[in-house]
Amino acid sequence: MSAATTGTVSAMRVAPTPNHHPDANHPYEHFRADLATVMLRPVAQLAPASSARAIPLPRNCAYRQLPILSVTGLLSRGLPSPATDFLFFREPLQRSQALIGQWGAAAKAGSQSEAWSQFVGEIGERFFPGSRRQRIMDALVLSLDILPPHDRADALACLLGDGIEGQAALEEFWKYVGMHRIPEPDRPRVAQLIRQYGIGQ
Repeated sequence: MSAATTGTVSAMRVAPTPNHHPDANHPYEHFRADLATVMLRPVAQLAPASSARAIPLPRNCAYRQLPILSVTGLLSRGLPSPATDFLFFREPLQRSQALIGQWGAAAKAGSQSEAWSQFVGEIGERFFPGSRRQRIMDALVLSLDILPPHDRADALACLLGDGIEGQAALEEFWKYVGMHRIPEPDRPRVAQLIRQYGIGQ
């Protein structure tokens, strides 16, 4: 780019929505910005050649607000908000039936089994190198929804039986998981576990 380059920025109208009008009590709240010619200079300096003008829309001019989306679009997926911190684990997990199957088998074997110890160790090395065990337990609790429904009660029991890290993870994040993710036949068992370990009390 040369030392000084001139360009023009123009505004683009948004297609109106029928029968949608600005609030008559705030007639100048909605306006169209008419940006004048600007001069681009080095070192990211921006000097306007003339002032920008704000042109109020007529009262009878329909308008439509642009949709405001989150940067990542994660909330639209229905994820509990803390789960978005573990997408680096959740997304590969969702794509790997082998890993999901390994988790389900380890959960059925129980928290004191070799299968559970191996599963936690492998995902720790692969996804959480250098992290505390607590972070692994947090990720598993917030990924229970990825497991097939019939494996979730076993996985929850395994997390609680794993030790203080699993219990702390359930204490903090159970409200985001919730009983609605547990199949109805397993809910009495899960409710008993929640009471036994004092989760949410």
